[in-house]
Amino acid sequence: MTVEELYTQIGGDYADALGRLRMDKLISRFVVKFLDDTSCTDLIAAWKAGDERDAFEAAHRAKGVCANLSLKRLAELTDQICEALRPGNDELRAATDVDALVSELEDCHATTVEAIRTFAAAS
Repeated sequence: MTVEELYTQIGGDYADALGRLRMDKLISRFVVKFLDDTSCTDLIAAWKAGDERDAFEAAHRAKGVCANLSLKRLAELTDQICEALRPGNDELRAATDVDALVSELEDCHATTVEAIRTFAAAS
């Protein structure tokens, strides 16, 4: 599997990643390092524990990590969660089904991690 095929499989934006990192080798190196990042799992755990403050902080971190790696679908989900949990966004928070977003994030994250692991093992 090529890094471009990986990005297609996980809902990433390969062209954006290539524009940012310039070489497949760098994209590959950094996307594999995503496996060590805990921001998405921290977000999920904090939300399940009922800690909106920690969930917001983890969402903010995850949003940055995912955006920098051009992991588009994960970045979109973490952005929506982050904005819904941002202090002072009471109306957006009330109008957002954060449970559903976190559930979708959990599924998307698991699929992404599995695909990256498969990619790393084949590289």
